Amino acid sequence: MECPKCKGMMMLERFSDFFLVFYAWKCINCGAIIDRTISANRRKSLAARDPQAMSAR
Repeated sequence: MECPKCKGMMMLERFSDFFLVFYAWKCINCGAIIDRTISANRRKSLAARDPQAMSAR
């Protein structure tokens, strides 16, 4: 997978806190992290900005 920020290589990494364990893509070059929630929010944000997406609803 290619990093959307710097075009570097991304690796799947395991993240955890006290209650939750999840996997996300982390760029080994710039450190950017992309998970399901981040991807979904970016898609929603881009769709809201796109006037064609708004007229298609």
